[in-house]
Amino acid sequence: MEHKLIQNQSQQLILSPQLKQYLKLLQLPLIDLQQSIEEELSQNPVLEETLSEPEEASELSVDDSIDDGESKDSAQSSDGELDRTLNELNDLDNDYRSNFNSQNDFSGESTAQLDKKKRYMESLLTNQNTLAQYLEWQLNLHSLTEQERVIAQEIIGNINDDGYFASSVEEISETTKTKVEEVEKVLKRLQTMDPPGVGGRNLSEVLLIQLKRQNSTPLAQKIVTDHLGLLQRKQIDQLAHALLTPKENVINALKVISKLEPKPGRVFYHDEPISVIPDIILIPNENDEEEASYHIEINHERIPELRINQKYRKLIRQKDIDAKTKAFLKEKIQAALLYIRALGERKSTLRQIAEQLVDYQKEFLKHGFSHLKPLRLKDVAEKLGIHESTISRAISGKYMTCPQGTIPLKNFFSNSVASTDGESQSQKSIMERIKQLIDEEDKKHPLSDAALVEQLKSEGIPIARRTAAKYRELLKILPTHLRKFR
Repeated sequence: MEHKLIQNQSQQLILSPQLKQYLKLLQLPLIDLQQSIEEELSQNPVLEETLSEPEEASELSVDDSIDDGESKDSAQSSDGELDRTLNELNDLDNDYRSNFNSQNDFSGESTAQLDKKKRYMESLLTNQNTLAQYLEWQLNLHSLTEQERVIAQEIIGNINDDGYFASSVEEISETTKTKVEEVEKVLKRLQTMDPPGVGGRNLSEVLLIQLKRQNSTPLAQKIVTDHLGLLQRKQIDQLAHALLTPKENVINALKVISKLEPKPGRVFYHDEPISVIPDIILIPNENDEEEASYHIEINHERIPELRINQKYRKLIRQKDIDAKTKAFLKEKIQAALLYIRALGERKSTLRQIAEQLVDYQKEFLKHGFSHLKPLRLKDVAEKLGIHESTISRAISGKYMTCPQGTIPLKNFFSNSVASTDGESQSQKSIMERIKQLIDEEDKKHPLSDAALVEQLKSEGIPIARRTAAKYRELLKILPTHLRKFR
């Protein structure tokens, strides 16, 4: 082994600090951007929110921040780079205000006009009862002994989100120090509560509870009790043979069973509430209804207007400031400038992307997803002269409020599928057509994937059967044999 000095030549992409800051802010959704600004304001003392009106910007010029006794010559004799930085501040103030208060963003309009035009779709968040809370409420309507109430509460604590009893009577018996028979008795009582089927220990019992409450036929009850496997595979002939009954009786029983709820707790499912704030708002031009043109507003209502604090500008140009303080302020001012510029560039990029989407997807904005044209990130990137990855960052986690609702920006993009007439169809528009065909199908004779392919082919959209099956699965639509009895 020996030590050597080896010289290698390589190519590396090195991003400038300004570009890094821009890309970082570009990919942040509006809520995250607000948090980023709050953090930057807390960490950088020279950065502050602008509380004054735009017309007062002239009072914030660099010249006004210099002491009366300090001449221009002495200012120009300071560090050249710092001087150039400071001389940019006034222009930056004016440009930033102009950007935030441009007529394109309607910030010069009255509050009444803004309230009329803006189309926020804000969720009304309410507290929803859980399955356990609903069962305990019903429990209070029953006459139970203290011991039975303890057992019932223990059972409820072991019912999962699907409504199944996820423990065993033996475990509950041991926990409550009671007999197994007593636990079984209370469990049966809980199984009479709503939602129907709650407290079942398995799928068979859940379905059986519901059938008994409906006073259903013994045949249906026997199928879910003894032949659940054949039921799940829809093997009608085998069921008829095993139950020694005509096939028609089995089909009628399956129709009843298909209407049952395999997960009784499903009615209490609810996602965690998500508040979506659109980054872009399209406002229809009321004076141009035929062309369906739109005003594009970048939603910066909740984004504060930033500037460099005047006191620090004045301090850094004083003659008697020590070197360490001057270096510190210079670093912070440069960081603040980068941040403010990156915010402006982020807004500009979002506007350019929105303009391209509105121009290209006019039919979608009028008629919905069935008219969505195929559009790739690469297409927009080439139009704007920026990298495809920048478009990807810009649309990540962003939403646009438009006539079709508040939609993720990524939904405006879709791969193309060539049609027989030479035009291209987007994947989303094909999926929308498949959904429409299935919604309109004869429920007694549902369309197979092959039939869907033939129908689409007759409309000039040739796709493979496996592609149709893939799109159907993405739409969460059951296959033919499972739709037949629903």
